[in-house]
Amino acid sequence: MRGPGWQGKQLRALAGLMVLLVALACGPARATGDAAPAAPPPTVAAAESAGPVVAPGSAPAPLQKVHGSYSGIQVVQSPAWLALEGGYFREQGLDVDLTLITSGATLLAALRNGEVELAGTGGSTLLLGYVEGLETMLIGAPVRLLDFSVFVRPDIRTTDELRGKTLGVNRLKSTTDVGTRLALQRLGLQPDVDVFTRGTGGQTESLAAMETGAVDGATFGMPILVEARRRGYTELVQINDRGIRIPFINGAIGTTQRMIAQQPDVLDRAMRALAQGIQRFKRDREFGIQVLGKYSQLESRDLLEASVDYYQPLLEPDLYPDREAMQVVIDAEENPAARTTKPEDVTDYRFAERLRSSGFLDQLGR
Repeated sequence: MRGPGWQGKQLRALAGLMVLLVALACGPARATGDAAPAAPPPTVAAAESAGPVVAPGSAPAPLQKVHGSYSGIQVVQSPAWLALEGGYFREQGLDVDLTLITSGATLLAALRNGEVELAGTGGSTLLLGYVEGLETMLIGAPVRLLDFSVFVRPDIRTTDELRGKTLGVNRLKSTTDVGTRLALQRLGLQPDVDVFTRGTGGQTESLAAMETGAVDGATFGMPILVEARRRGYTELVQINDRGIRIPFINGAIGTTQRMIAQQPDVLDRAMRALAQGIQRFKRDREFGIQVLGKYSQLESRDLLEASVDYYQPLLEPDLYPDREAMQVVIDAEENPAARTTKPEDVTDYRFAERLRSSGFLDQLGR
């Protein structure tokens, strides 16, 4: 016969059994032949991509929103694409949105209004903003030489035959325009006297202008450069490391003095993310092809492969802006205020210096 405390005893017994089962489940496993092997420690790559350590019970730190831009579909503009698609901005605690904003007046207005905080563009646009009092600053440069080629109709066979001709460039005062003018000068031709340039709006627009005969030639970078070759146009002048070598802040990372004063840590983290993206590009060919295909909207696998192979040795994770290359940009600027401007006036070297001195680049190279 069960006494009045029977149910209480049964419940206490069941509770004890549950405690024992939980203890056994949470305790160390016995070494048996059927036991699963211990999980290997994470690789260096996995550890690096894991993000910041968060204390138990605390919420992850919110990502810092950053408005970024790139000025064209040339591969020289790819570092921001690579950092975004590789997840490196987020790894550095940044939520970056990227918008295509053409260089020149449009981008300068966006920087002035605070619509863009981190800009991928050419050094000439940042210089123009600085001399016009817009407080634009250069903080990094993944490409420090011009890497365009001038293509012309097949009936134009020599540089002397360029006299009286018109060449298409992305926009007047853009890097393609400035680079074309510098190359013409080195060839003994005077821009706007012997040869004229015409803004078309972009690389694909320049190619279309050649197709319709609106221009006699055009200046192209990768990847449209390869397409111009395919269509039978003559590569008359190579403005790159295989032809006329011109130091120049081509791929530039820019911001404003306001951003530098208010959020320097954000810019430091952005520089690290850009360096990570470039290093991934140099090591992971397929990643580069996929990213370039997405942003350029090119479907030709051969064209994408050629573009990545061309730029792998040119893009540098060390983003230090070369003084000589910036001086060439300054010398080419027609605004009278540029005559008294020095590279250090328009360049804040501290971010690239910290990237170097932190040892971060050494870790990427391992």
